Amino acid sequence: MDADLNAAERKDTSMKRITLVMALAALFFTVSTAEAGKRKCAEDYRRFCGQWGLETRGLQNCMRAHGNYLSKRCVKGLIQAGAVSQAEVDRKRKALGR
Repeated sequence: MDADLNAAERKDTSMKRITLVMALAALFFTVSTAEAGKRKCAEDYRRFCGQWGLETRGLQNCMRAHGNYLSKRCVKGLIQAGAVSQAEVDRKRKALGR
């Protein structure tokens, strides 16, 4: 009976480790995907909003104000990073007749 209990405890510990590893991997992937998405805007950032610090409300407002002029690569990156939704991009394009 002790052997069965130890086997169950080992299995439970193993499952917890697997779950933790998967959660950490998902978190890392999400962060790296978001960062990669934002890096696609480096040129647009320098062109339109270089006076604003990274991760500031001013930068967010500036990028939105210049949204019509951002490169397709940057817009895709912002969607990928979760900074803007595809629905919002589609609404703006429709409003501009694009």
